[in-house]
Parts: sequence; structure tokens; C-alpha cells
Amino acid sequence: MMSNAWLNVFFAGAGGFVGAALRYVLCAWISVSAGSLGYALATFTVNIIGSFFIGWLSPFWLSMQHPARLFMIVGVLGGFTTFSSFSADTIHLLQDGRFGWALLYVAGNVLLGVMAAWLGFAAHAWLLK
Repeated sequence: MMSNAWLNVFFAGAGGFVGAALRYVLCAWISVSAGSLGYALATFTVNIIGSFFIGWLSPFWLSMQHPARLFMIVGVLGGFTTFSSFSADTIHLLQDGRFGWALLYVAGNVLLGVMAAWLGFAAHAWLLK
């Protein structure tokens, strides 16, 4: 029988697999569709979508160790969004000499990501009314 600690690792890891697979599929589709800035647009899109859903789903599970929270928030959405890709994409934009795009990309990810998370929390509260 698995201990609770290993069961928590399983829930987070299984969710991470799902989130990473979803990110790959969505990013591949956006990258092909959007041309030369597709890689940055793909990361931007998953960060905003992920921020909204983290905001919307977080209030459902108050316990940080709730299995559903571990699966969805830590796993699926943690695997779906990625700060490391955001950072690397910013460096690529800077290396390509696209300084304006890099600034817009950083500001957009941060501002819209926080706004999307806030909207997610607001949507959650509205649905509970």
C-alpha cells in the first residue's frame, strides 16, 4: 500500500503528465499557425489560460494537500504553464533584436497573467452565488 506522501507525489506527477501533454499539443498548434513569433505566442497563451484556471480552481480546495488540488493545481496546471519557457522565449526575442516585442511579451505575460488569475477567482466566487 502507498503512503500518503507517495500518493501525493503520484497525484502531482500524473497531473503534470496531463498538463505537459496538453501544453505540447496547444503550443505545437499555435507555433505552426502563428509563424515566426509562434513559440512566444504559444507560451504566452498557455500562461494566460493556466493563470485563469489556477485562479478559478484554487478556491475549491482549501487544503494544500487535497488530492484533487495536487492533481489539478500542482500537476495539470503546473505542467501546463511554464515560467522557464517564458524566460527562454524572452531571451530568444532579445537575441533576435526584438526588444520591443520582448518588453511587450514580459509585460503582457505578467499583467495579463495576474489579471487572468484574478478573473478566475472572480468567476469562482460568481459561480458559488
